[in-house]
Amino acid sequence: MAIAPVNKFVSIAVPVSPGGLQKLYEVPTGTSALLLYTQVSNVGIGVTYPKVTFVQRRESRGTGNTRDIRVIKDVEVPPNDAVIIIDGRLVLEKTPKVIDRIYVTGSQQNVGIITNVTYDEPTGIATIFTKENHNLSANDPITLAGIAFTCSGSTGITTTIFPDPQQSYTVDLVNGVKELSTVVGGSKGYPHFYNSAIHYFERARDGAIEVDTGAGGYTNFTAATGTTYNPANGELVITSNSHGLAVGDLIRIDDMAITFTCSKDSNATNHPYPRNTDPASGKLLTITAVSANTFTVNVGASSASDQYTHTFVSGVTNGIHKINNRFNVTNAVYNGGPGTKSIHGVSLQAGEIKITLSQNHGLVNGNKIRIALNSLIFTCTMDDRNSEHPYPRKTDPAVPTPRSSSVDPKNQGGGLTITKQGDNAFIVNVYPSLSGGFIAPLEMELIASILENSTS
Repeated sequence: MAIAPVNKFVSIAVPVSPGGLQKLYEVPTGTSALLLYTQVSNVGIGVTYPKVTFVQRRESRGTGNTRDIRVIKDVEVPPNDAVIIIDGRLVLEKTPKVIDRIYVTGSQQNVGIITNVTYDEPTGIATIFTKENHNLSANDPITLAGIAFTCSGSTGITTTIFPDPQQSYTVDLVNGVKELSTVVGGSKGYPHFYNSAIHYFERARDGAIEVDTGAGGYTNFTAATGTTYNPANGELVITSNSHGLAVGDLIRIDDMAITFTCSKDSNATNHPYPRNTDPASGKLLTITAVSANTFTVNVGASSASDQYTHTFVSGVTNGIHKINNRFNVTNAVYNGGPGTKSIHGVSLQAGEIKITLSQNHGLVNGNKIRIALNSLIFTCTMDDRNSEHPYPRKTDPAVPTPRSSSVDPKNQGGGLTITKQGDNAFIVNVYPSLSGGFIAPLEMELIASILENSTS
């Protein structure tokens, strides 16, 4: 009868890849483990100071909840030197109640975002396209992370995140400032097709969907003479005759919808507000006070050194919107592209997102909606789903605030046009994703020693 060894030493040696937490080790079934030694070395060429974070993650098997214990966080690794993370022991467990895993993440300069990868299966050559100039040369060692492929194997269509396990590669050819090739190895006759980052819906904030046209839509207002701003307390008192608004109503002010002059320059120039960098840009604002012809919202106070008198000049016609109808989201499926494909069982064209609501929306094809800023929460394959990403961000094409033509002409007019998908769902196009993995020079390598103890 074979007897399982009581002790087994395991060594881990991997490059630290860019782009988020990288899983190094999970305690196998039937063992406990002691992490005896871990260090990260700076192997970059030149004078670089990358940073490293090392995490023990404990997951409750009953609830799925996780707790991250940051053993070390954002510690610089000097050139031609190393940081010792563990020099003693760290106990890792796998029991009916918990599972322990260890992760590492690094931050460094010159990390590039991948926009496409073509893979030649017979030769094992991957041609990589980057969003910005990659600044790499032939024979440079590199790391890759978070690249999603669809591949046809013996069990059907699967989605594979590459590379797994993590390893380093060498630039073979530089084909352009945003294109290079590297040999990553063959794939047993299975063609691979690149996907942008694959997104997984986690949850949504209440009232994430605002109806623009149809089923309620917006009531629009224009700021008029008498509008004032108090820089000391942040109160914006908007004059709009017979507005009919009430305390507690929600409004949004389009970027550049209200123009003031300011005593800072003796009222010499006009200053449209809000700018896309202002706290009120894209935000839903709650009305705190009303009179027959005015309503008040707080848009944030100015700094102590920026307390200047503001004088109203003009308001953009219908530049202020009361939010009449909002819906809660129960699911969202997004195809970042390229091409039409099935994502989580839903067929979508590149850039489309299918949104499912908690109730009947009452919309028809051609109606418009907006997705509230940072209201949909996703994880994605670019960092192996180890962090959450709110959407839409201010920089996204589907940003909910309609921009003036001087800021962003393509978003003039705001809302996203829906294609109805039953009574409680619809599809809108929020533009394809330009993110599908990371590439960076090889700068850090990790080595770890683990003692596994049999518990069976």
